[in-house]
Amino acid sequence: MKNKELDFENDLSIDKYKLDQECVTHSQLYYRYSEMAANAKNQAGVLSDNLKLIMGEANIKIRNRYIKEETKFTEAVINAEVEKDKSVLEAREELREAEVNLARLQAGVAAFEHRKSQLDNIVRLYCAGYFSMPAGSGRQRETVNEQAGREARKNLNKKAKPTVDDDEDDE
Repeated sequence: MKNKELDFENDLSIDKYKLDQECVTHSQLYYRYSEMAANAKNQAGVLSDNLKLIMGEANIKIRNRYIKEETKFTEAVINAEVEKDKSVLEAREELREAEVNLARLQAGVAAFEHRKSQLDNIVRLYCAGYFSMPAGSGRQRETVNEQAGREARKNLNKKAKPTVDDDEDDE
């Protein structure tokens, strides 16, 4: 399965307003990515074995050609010929693609471990009332800054008005 079919960013995102749904779906997503990582690891192993087989066949073919032509050869020459064989290069490229796919899926599985920790932390914050509105006054829609500003203005207005006691001290 190719990573183009996956949506890592969407699957890893957490909607803090649907924590119950996020917690329920987390294990399913984790299992799906773990299963894909296991399949990718198997695919990389198969392609690695295939590369070894193709290299062995190329090695035998090249040796037989040198023997048939009665040309002297060394192991270094045979190895160089094997490395530049077209079928070996194609098999090596397939293996690299499979290893990149495996690495991405393993990173995705590790990211889901972090997602689990984040879900735990967000649930704790929710339980502690972190996402609730300030309960200072009956004005629930007013932000904390607006409430603080209003209170500061109210206190300043009190200080600005002269009181009866202030007038008597002046006399």
